[in-house]
Amino acid sequence: MKDMGTNNYEREKFEYILDNIPDAITIVDNYGKVTFFNTTAEEYYGVEKKDIIDKDLIDFFPTALLPRVLKNKTSYHNIYNSPRENTFVVSSAVLLYDRKGNILGGLARDRDITEIVRLSELLNKTQSNLLKLEKEYSKITSSGEAYFSKIISNNSAFIEIINLCKNISKTPLNILLKGESGTGKELFAKAIHYESGRKGKFIPINCSAIPKELFESEIFGYEAGAFTGAKSEGKKGKFEEAEGGTLFLDEIGEMPMELQPKLLRVLEDGVVTRIGGNKPKKIDVRIISATNKDIRELIRENKFRKDLYYRLDTFQVNIPPLRERKGDIVLLANRFLQEFCMEQGMNIVEIPDEILNIFTEYRWDGNVRELRNVIQRSAVIAAQRGKNKIEKDFLPAHLQNIQVDEINNLIKLNQVISREYGLDEYLQKIEKRIIVKTLEETNYNKTETAKRLKIPRPTLYYKMDKYGVG
Repeated sequence: MKDMGTNNYEREKFEYILDNIPDAITIVDNYGKVTFFNTTAEEYYGVEKKDIIDKDLIDFFPTALLPRVLKNKTSYHNIYNSPRENTFVVSSAVLLYDRKGNILGGLARDRDITEIVRLSELLNKTQSNLLKLEKEYSKITSSGEAYFSKIISNNSAFIEIINLCKNISKTPLNILLKGESGTGKELFAKAIHYESGRKGKFIPINCSAIPKELFESEIFGYEAGAFTGAKSEGKKGKFEEAEGGTLFLDEIGEMPMELQPKLLRVLEDGVVTRIGGNKPKKIDVRIISATNKDIRELIRENKFRKDLYYRLDTFQVNIPPLRERKGDIVLLANRFLQEFCMEQGMNIVEIPDEILNIFTEYRWDGNVRELRNVIQRSAVIAAQRGKNKIEKDFLPAHLQNIQVDEINNLIKLNQVISREYGLDEYLQKIEKRIIVKTLEETNYNKTETAKRLKIPRPTLYYKMDKYGVG
């Protein structure tokens, strides 16, 4: 009787603690029946304990993670989910084991983000709302951390480039960003601008998208009546709009040759004169240029002025293509998927290893932009078909045709990892991959896995916990 009383007391104490956690906690047994449902979960979902205890969880929450955890014998962490209509949570779900390593059931922790998702949906209805949010944010903080945080990498050389851009952002130097199309040059330019603390606007202009005839009026502006069709009140040019801020000249190699001397004069004198005007205006504008062309080759071909090049290229930053930092492909793919699902209010879609291997093998000539487009396209198709993961036939045809040699791909990936991590990190990543592969081969039979790996079963449990392997 004493032991019975002690057990009851311990259970009551355990339930009291879980009831006072601000996250929804659900525990199920091996068969998916609810054995515990805390007070916060009652409040979140409007379901009382007495109605759900000993019932199948899936009958109340069709898209809950726990049934998937029990089926796949794997854990999930910080997954975006919509367990019931009009409710949105970030969920973590793990398996529960007894001391002998047998599965007892599973535990899920849900953090309510319904209001955040609704706000996100509202903000994403129109581009103007997003621009307004950026503007308000820039008023609150002079830091570009919000933009630099969007530039993620595991590549040591690329991280060094990011840190270099942070350091030069607060200088007045003009910067030339060089890199292939889609590598994120404008994102770098924005991050540098907001990190700089400059109070003026970030004004982008694509030199390849503006007709030659309109280029001068767009950059320098014009006075009233300067030419046929001009606005009666005149118009500010991009330099005036960027006063106190940054003018981003994208695809600078496409700037018409006849306009280059005028741009050079503005950079040398620090004044701009509108078309049809005679009143030079002093300006304070920082120039960030970007190109995917070899400007020196254009100079040799007399398509770009050497003196203008040296004005723009006070400090050059070379942004490598995605194929030169393949270790970032998996990182970026999962980041883009998470962001897109959050923005669109979609249930999370997983990227299986088969798809990640294809991504790693592919060349990505369109770089980060192409990867993002593929992820978004595949996520939409998966959602339309009611799938919870990206499948091969959701990919564009040219990606479906890629044949992945698993052994060679593993060797390549290991080579990438070994270049980008220290020896200890490298060995740990290899060990994790071996453990996961062996678990999959044995259908997650831990006794057989430990036997194949020639390690004690407790050691296997320790390493699985260490690496977050379900």
